[in-house]
Amino acid sequence: MKQKNIFLQSEGDAWFERNHQAIDGRDYGKDDIVILKVLEISEQYKEVENLKILEIGCGEARRLAWLAEHMKCDVYGIEPSMKAVQQACLHGVDARQGTADVLPFDSASFDILIFGFSLYLCDQEDLFKIAAEADRVLKPDAWLLIQDFYSKIPIKREYHHKHGLYSTKMDYQSLFVWHPAYTCYSQTVFHHSKPLFTDESQEWVATTVMRKKT
Repeated sequence: MKQKNIFLQSEGDAWFERNHQAIDGRDYGKDDIVILKVLEISEQYKEVENLKILEIGCGEARRLAWLAEHMKCDVYGIEPSMKAVQQACLHGVDARQGTADVLPFDSASFDILIFGFSLYLCDQEDLFKIAAEADRVLKPDAWLLIQDFYSKIPIKREYHHKHGLYSTKMDYQSLFVWHPAYTCYSQTVFHHSKPLFTDESQEWVATTVMRKKT
């Protein structure tokens, strides 16, 4: 069975149960680097009402809810956990159960797309399709943010929460920057559990900001 189906059926909800309390205590306005990057991008769109933002792997959508409260935007989420989707909807986010390889949105719909710690658990054979779907729903002049585990070379390991599943660390910007329409504007590599630089490569997480311009 593909990993995406396992997450849709059970493991997505298990992730939600493990992480709900920790997420509930976060102050997204202070410690979320993705939000800081989105706010920087939004400065270029001061005259644009209701930027459309999609987060893939949104969890219960606390990040999206914060953005909707503090800036002019419409927010949407995709998440395999139905429990998380239900919570996201309570936060006022248009969240839907699904996975990154099939996005239930029209082409050229979004100004900003965020992959939030989701690509490392995707089926590797779906990565081309995932990149194509992200490109399809992004507007011709849009932004793409990826926050995920980082490695200079791909490293595949068994997912420690469930036997038979695997996680893959790599530089996920490589799914896009080979194409001339995509430019990497910034990539920050830091420690997984705290926003500090580290030489511990097994703890690396990267936040990457890319621009699509066609």
